[in-house]
Amino acid sequence: MPKTILVKNITSLSEARYCSGMMVDFISFDLNPESPDFVDLKEFEEIKNWLSGVKILGSFNTNDIFKIIEALNHYKLDGFIFDENQKSMLEDLDSTIKILEIENVENFESNLNVNFIILKNIKINEIVQQWSKEYHTLVGYEFDNIDNKNQEIAGYAFKGSKEVRPGINNYDGLMEALEKLEDLN
Repeated sequence: MPKTILVKNITSLSEARYCSGMMVDFISFDLNPESPDFVDLKEFEEIKNWLSGVKILGSFNTNDIFKIIEALNHYKLDGFIFDENQKSMLEDLDSTIKILEIENVENFESNLNVNFIILKNIKINEIVQQWSKEYHTLVGYEFDNIDNKNQEIAGYAFKGSKEVRPGINNYDGLMEALEKLEDLN
C-alpha cells in the first residue's frame, strides 16, 4: 500500500512542481510573515496555479488564533498543520484537513480529532508503532527513516529546502527520499 507523503515549508515553484509530479499527497506553506520560509499571498497564488493533484496546507507558528484565521481566509487552503503548542486550537479552527505535529509523544493523550499526526524527529520504534494503531501517523522529518518494514505507519513527512536563486534549488535529499519511496511501492 502506498505511503502518504507530506512536504512542509515549500518556498519555490520548482520544488512544489517537483512534489506534485512525484505524487506527493500534501505540500505545506509557512504563513508566518516573520518566518524565513514565509511565502506571501501573491507568490503562493502563482505557485498554486501551477499545481494539480496535491492538497495544499499551511502552518503558522503562533498562539494568536486570529492571525491563523486571517491567514486561512486569505490563502484558501485544503488544511492546516498544527504545532503541538496549538493543540487547543484544533476544535476552534475550521479546516478540512487537520494535521498535528508533535515531538514529545509521552505527554500526549489520545482521542485527538485530526486526520494525521506527524511525529517529528522521532525514530521509528515501539512508541511510533503504538501511535500508528490509533492514528494515521506520518514520521518526520528524517530521510533515513524510510524503509518498507514499517507497515503500521501511514507515511512520511519531509521539509522542503530554500531556493539558492530563482530556478536553482538543492532538494537532493528530498529527491532521494521520494525516489526511494517510489522504488518501495
